[in-house]
Amino acid sequence: MLALCFAIGAEAAGPQRVLIIHSFGRDFAPYDTITSVFRTELARRSAESIVFVEANLDFSRATSEREERAFVEYLRSRFDEAPPDAVVTIGPPAARFYLRHRAELFPTAPVVVGALDVRLARQLTISPTDAVVGGQLNLPGLVENILRLLPETETIAVVVGTSELERFWRGEFEREFVPFAGRVKFVWFDGLSLAQMQERVANLPPRSAVLYGILIVDAAGVPHERQDGLASLHAVANAPIFGLYENELGKGVVGGPYSSQKKRGERIATAALRALGGPAGSQPQVDMVGFETSIYDWRELRRWNIDPARLPPDSEIRFKPPSIWEEHRVAALATTAALVLQAALIAALMLQRARRRRAEREMQHLGGRILTAQEDERRRLAREMHDDVTQRLAALAIDTAQVQSSAGNSAAGNALDAIRQRLVKLSEDVHALSYRLHPSMIEDLGLVAALRAECNRVAHQEPIRVAFDSTAIPKKVPPNTAICLFRVAQEALRNVVRHANARNVEVSLQAKEGGIALAVRDDGTGFGDAHRARASLGLMSMRERVHLAGGKLDIVSRPDRGTSIVAWVPLREAA
Repeated sequence: MLALCFAIGAEAAGPQRVLIIHSFGRDFAPYDTITSVFRTELARRSAESIVFVEANLDFSRATSEREERAFVEYLRSRFDEAPPDAVVTIGPPAARFYLRHRAELFPTAPVVVGALDVRLARQLTISPTDAVVGGQLNLPGLVENILRLLPETETIAVVVGTSELERFWRGEFEREFVPFAGRVKFVWFDGLSLAQMQERVANLPPRSAVLYGILIVDAAGVPHERQDGLASLHAVANAPIFGLYENELGKGVVGGPYSSQKKRGERIATAALRALGGPAGSQPQVDMVGFETSIYDWRELRRWNIDPARLPPDSEIRFKPPSIWEEHRVAALATTAALVLQAALIAALMLQRARRRRAEREMQHLGGRILTAQEDERRRLAREMHDDVTQRLAALAIDTAQVQSSAGNSAAGNALDAIRQRLVKLSEDVHALSYRLHPSMIEDLGLVAALRAECNRVAHQEPIRVAFDSTAIPKKVPPNTAICLFRVAQEALRNVVRHANARNVEVSLQAKEGGIALAVRDDGTGFGDAHRARASLGLMSMRERVHLAGGKLDIVSRPDRGTSIVAWVPLREAA
């Protein structure tokens, strides 16, 4: 029950309300950055939901007591049921206004005074429940930064307006710039309109610089947004411009030491959290944000020829275009990796290619040795069959003929005659087989005679007309070349007899391009691509022989249009 009561009480309490009072408006620089960070951080870090109620004062001009009274009544009407849980003031005028009227507004609400300089904070009267978050402008440091970067500077034009706050800072500038009076001349723009300021900064003497101080209201009484005034002066200035606040970097100022607006917003959020949830302290909480490392705009340094070597140590340079490596680092690394990978793949492929070529050479060498060994074995067998078996068969036939002559015309004589005829036929078949195994005519009479004899043999045995011609063939052809071309022609003629159903075959030998070209053409049935894809052992044998001899083989065939086999082998000893 107790827990339920607490839960109901918390639900009834609702979100916490924070009143933000702006001195010049929510979007007025440099307070806009502080306010934005403060709101975001407070909403993010608070355990309770936060409702922001914002009120904008207009202290760019003098306000009457009646106007202030009307604004007090407006704030009271916004919180007529209950006061805000905390009040946050942004800028010195808002702080002075609220503390002046606090007793008649929300005397019990804790106050966080934010975004003001320590010089102005000393003028405020705050209670123990309040907090102050500010900083301290290092005015001499602004001039020292200019002289460090531009040691030949003789004139510094100070941009400042005419509002009450600006008059205060004009006095602070003059007081703290006294140590530099003998070194540089200060020119004050508080008596000029913005248009006159533009004319002056466009015609400053050589060795000048511009310090963009505070421009809220110019001498003509015209209010100006800080960033707009800076942009208009930067567009026409003939000298570098230096500013007071970090959020001006990138908008025309050279740079220097800054107090971070982001950190001020975060510190104000911390103070507001403490005011909303923590017990009241005995002393006001005072938090002053110091200066950060100097920050500079690379583009302005280049525009005014300021040597980066003059910058303070550990300075940060922004807006510097990245180097080629920085801009394309990922692409360069990816390209390098791709090139390395590609090189590795190429090396692997080249190594594989070398191994493959070595293997092919070894296979060619082995194939050549096999073919040579095969031809040698055929030659040996052919010689043995011709010189031994054929001779013995011939001797048997002669003996049988002698026995037959003594037997006369008897039955035994007739039987012996039949045996003699079969022996003669067997001797002829053995002789033909010996010729097919190895035509000794190649060695005895040459390639041309051997091929002519082979063509005549086919024409004699088969119903095919075989025409043969040769042109400019040397008398002596290297043995391996001769054997290669003869075997190709022999296999081609065998294929014509077995498969082509041809009636005419033309065989030609021709000296061509340092070698010998053999052509075998028929008018048979031919064959298509499907048959070529599954080439026969005979075609593979022809290709292998020609390849090992260092030549090339072309086969052209179309269904019902015949086949043409052309082999070219160089006139040298084959592998």
